[in-house]
Amino acid sequence: MLGNAREGETPLPDLSGLKLRHIQTRSQLDAAEIANIQSALLRYMTRPPSARDAPFDVPWLLRLHRQMFGEVWAWAGTTRRHGTNIGVDPMHIHVRLHDLCADLHAWQHAQMPLLEQGARLHHRAVSIHPFANGNGRWSRLLANIWLLRHGRRVVRWPETVIGCESPLRSDYLRAVRAADRGDLDPLIAMHAAHESDPFAFK
Repeated sequence: MLGNAREGETPLPDLSGLKLRHIQTRSQLDAAEIANIQSALLRYMTRPPSARDAPFDVPWLLRLHRQMFGEVWAWAGTTRRHGTNIGVDPMHIHVRLHDLCADLHAWQHAQMPLLEQGARLHHRAVSIHPFANGNGRWSRLLANIWLLRHGRRVVRWPETVIGCESPLRSDYLRAVRAADRGDLDPLIAMHAAHESDPFAFK
C-alpha cells in the first residue's frame, strides 16, 4: 500500500491513473517518479533554455508537468477536476495560471530581482496547485528553469530530504505558509541558501 500523504502533501485521490502496475509501495512510486523527473532535468537544466524551449505560457506549464510525470501517471499535465486541501477551486486553475504568466513577465519588465521572481513564481505555482500530485516538485523546477533562462544561479533543493519528514521540510513548509500570508522573505532566504552552480544537474 502507498500509505497516507505526508504533511503538506496532497493525498493521492486514487491510483487509477498509475501506468506502472508493478508499483505497490511508496518507495517504488518515489523511484519511478524520480527517474521520470530526471529526464525533465536533463531537458531543461543542462544548458540555458531558450524562450522557445520554455515559453512560460499556460500550455507549456502543463507540458512541463507531463514531461516530469507522464511516464508514471496518465493524468500528468492535466489539471485536477476535484477540490483538494491545498489550492484554488478547479474551475479557476487555468485563469490563475494565465494570471501567473502575465505577472511573471510584468515582474521581469519591472526589473524585480531574479531571486525574488523565482521565489514568487515558486510560491504562486504551488499555491494554485493545478495537478492531482507533484505540484511542489513542478513548481520548484518551474522556478529553476526561469532562473536559468535568465542567467541566474539555480536553487538546488535536496528533494530526498524536502520530500520526507525532516527539519528542512518543516522549514520549507513554514516558509511557504509565511508566503501564503504575504511574507515572502523566508522563502526568498531559502532560495538564496540553496543556490547552486547552474549546471549542477548534469
